[in-house]
Amino acid sequence: MPFPPVTFDGRTFLPGQANNFYIFPAVGMAIHATRARRVTDAMFIEAARAVADQMLEAQRQQGLLYPLQSNILETEIKTAARVARLVFDAGLAQVDRPANEEEFIRAHVYRPDYRSFA
Repeated sequence: MPFPPVTFDGRTFLPGQANNFYIFPAVGMAIHATRARRVTDAMFIEAARAVADQMLEAQRQQGLLYPLQSNILETEIKTAARVARLVFDAGLAQVDRPANEEEFIRAHVYRPDYRSFA
């Protein structure tokens, strides 16, 4: 954990790094997939909202500020899909709008495939 727990108003919260762990990778994934013409502040705001919307009430009650890291890929895909939707809505995409943004993002997830040269 990069930062110690913080107690505020009688509750303890467990901070994390939203920017490097949740926000930047998802925004980058959406930009890459949509071939966005430019990057806007609204993309980062939407990513932050998408991450927050994935928090379960039980996680908030435990003092967590972000979704569980054990499910990071799903969190990133859902966040990137929200950002991609914003890119398409803003007319910034250089690709055709898909029927389903989440499936579109899933199709762009990097999957390492190493061939054996032996």
